[in-house]
Amino acid sequence: MSSFNKELSLAIKLVKKASKITEWFRKEKFLSFKKEDESPVTLADFASQIFIINKIKELFPEDHIIAEEDSGAFINQNVEDIIKKCYNSLNLVFEDDFKDTLNYRGSISKRQWTIDPIDGTKGFQKHLAYAIGIGFMVQAEPTICAIGVPNYKNTKLTIFSAEKNHGAKVSYGDQNFTKINVSNKKEIKKFRICYSLHYNKPWVLNFARSLGVTNFIPLDSMAKLCMVADGSSELYIKPMNMQRSFTWDFLPGELLVKEAGGMITDIRGNPIQYVNDKCKITAPGLIASNGIRHEELLSALKSNEILKNSLNNLNYTSK
Repeated sequence: MSSFNKELSLAIKLVKKASKITEWFRKEKFLSFKKEDESPVTLADFASQIFIINKIKELFPEDHIIAEEDSGAFINQNVEDIIKKCYNSLNLVFEDDFKDTLNYRGSISKRQWTIDPIDGTKGFQKHLAYAIGIGFMVQAEPTICAIGVPNYKNTKLTIFSAEKNHGAKVSYGDQNFTKINVSNKKEIKKFRICYSLHYNKPWVLNFARSLGVTNFIPLDSMAKLCMVADGSSELYIKPMNMQRSFTWDFLPGELLVKEAGGMITDIRGNPIQYVNDKCKITAPGLIASNGIRHEELLSALKSNEILKNSLNNLNYTSK
């Protein structure tokens, strides 16, 4: 029997409501900024994270929170007024300070929540795919996750969820949650590979082509891992910047893929580890698959000249 029903239920509710916030900004008005590392952030990121943190803080005040956005520098009176307008239009009650809530992380705890208020900001800005991801871990072990993907496969909001040792589920549109499993395809040449639309390296597709793969799916955000989990894709290879690999980006999707019966490791076959906000890997990239040919794919990656040559340049992107 599940020990984390309350946490999972909350995570699902939060990604559902947060998606209404992000979609409001996408349809009505949103402002974009550049952070110190030049990565994009929008007003919708802030509004989504503030709402999510506020609810977790209210219901689980002793838990620690790991969240992507950590600065209130962009929040002025005009920004606050816009966020208030969004909340009011969606009948969301919020009375706390915006900046304080955005930066709230709680106490050190073995129970940690991860929040990615908008994963795939460039996709969001261009009216393409993006996701909202919430994870939860106990003593650094991924335990539950919920991922909301607006307009996933043109089915309005789709919500994916998983709990350790209890499987993965999905709700397409407003339908009930149903169990999902990875694809059972065995022939690598027939694999469908997801790849990052805005953050990719040439070696990924070159490697896939060297295996005879011809079906490529460009997509932003952790929705790529959702596609592996629900059997819409068999393979996802992700170049990573080891200095900019964060827990909120990968924990929800990793747990989802594993609970759907797939495998996800770094390129050398090592498991992913999480230390507070850092996603720790021992190779500059990860691979998620349906698991059937995972070891064979790893062997091919290790011996492939395309990848060997690319390792001479470790300027890997994140996201």
